[in-house]
Amino acid sequence: MPRSNRKSPRVRLAGAIGPWSHDLTALLSRPAFRRLWLSNCASSFTLWTEVIVTGWVALQLTGSPWLVAMTGVGRAVAMPLIGPLSGALADRLNCVLLVRIAEGGSLVALALLAATLLTGHGSYWLLLLVTLWFGVSTALGWPSRRALMMDLAGSEYLLTAVVLERVTQSVARVLGPLLAGALLALWADGAYATLVLFPALSLLTLGRLAAGRRTGAVAHAPVWRQLREGWSYVRGEPVIWAVLLMTVAMNGFVFQAKYLYPVFAEDVLHVGPVELGWMGAANGIGAPLMLLLLPRLNRERSYGWTLVLGAGLSSLALAAFASTTSLPLAIVLLTLSGLGQAGFAVMQTTLILSRAEPALRGRAMGLLVLATGSTPLGSLGAGAVAERWGAPLAIGAGAVLCVILVAAIAWRSPQLLRPRPETTPAPAAAV
Repeated sequence: MPRSNRKSPRVRLAGAIGPWSHDLTALLSRPAFRRLWLSNCASSFTLWTEVIVTGWVALQLTGSPWLVAMTGVGRAVAMPLIGPLSGALADRLNCVLLVRIAEGGSLVALALLAATLLTGHGSYWLLLLVTLWFGVSTALGWPSRRALMMDLAGSEYLLTAVVLERVTQSVARVLGPLLAGALLALWADGAYATLVLFPALSLLTLGRLAAGRRTGAVAHAPVWRQLREGWSYVRGEPVIWAVLLMTVAMNGFVFQAKYLYPVFAEDVLHVGPVELGWMGAANGIGAPLMLLLLPRLNRERSYGWTLVLGAGLSSLALAAFASTTSLPLAIVLLTLSGLGQAGFAVMQTTLILSRAEPALRGRAMGLLVLATGSTPLGSLGAGAVAERWGAPLAIGAGAVLCVILVAAIAWRSPQLLRPRPETTPAPAAAV
């Protein structure tokens, strides 16, 4: 029989990721970027392990879905308050110093909580205070990390850097919850003591990474003027503005659902902390799967569509998750939701970094942090609904509302779904 001309799945896979692999090798050969990436890895593990641990500990301390959701509020409330300011600071100060301060704050907050729980002095209100502190540290460092990514990767490898970061975050979203579930099952009071290792590792891997202070008029302008200038600039950029509006919708009605996973696990699926870890891990499997699709996005016109379709897939899968009582099906649906979240998050960062002027990049990312500040409002609403009518309705209603909002924003922002008029190629087109 004649040999078929069809390529094997292995050959097709190699062809899909080959260009990305080449750019990834070139990117990681840069020592400065490699240090930043390793520090971001440790920071991601801190975030995704802490979310699961804190939700479960809060539920055991209070038994209240509302108070569990309040830990999400405490963690995220700093975003709208600190985010724009931290973005302005990233445009005028040493970004590496800001990242070191942020990681040091996270380390101190987690160490304090670990010490109180191990000595028997822990309480829900102290837990809430520490999550607030942790959120401030996260908001302070987030814009600086993204501005450094553009500085150290350059426009040529921007999309490669963003995809790598998203894959790294998703590995943390898979392994972090699994670690959290194991720690809670084996040594609940000592879970936070283990978490302290991650910010310490983040500081260690930064090492002697250096980045210059921002220069020029920006460094001497009053902060309030910088904030006003950044807001006016972003408001006049229709694509960046549409991305920010979608970010508000996704964080307010979809991303906040993770804070109700402990309630859903116990009240609906009737499972324990180990299975809760599986749920959190499933939501993070999507980004490695997106790696097979993103190398085909070799033109900027694909970016907006990926953003919108990713948001729609994530929301619809989460709405279906809210209606299931089967753990295996719940894990499958959370995996699909994570796949959509990965596409949305990669293009969210890529579109803003590639569109923003270099002198305004930090402030644009600071306003992205502000947009993620819708999470506390979403958590408050979802917590109230879950307290009265149950977690499934709270999660499902939010997801459906998000689909409607994303569709409306995309319809009102046609520039998002078509490339820029310029003929210059999109950043990192080889990805």
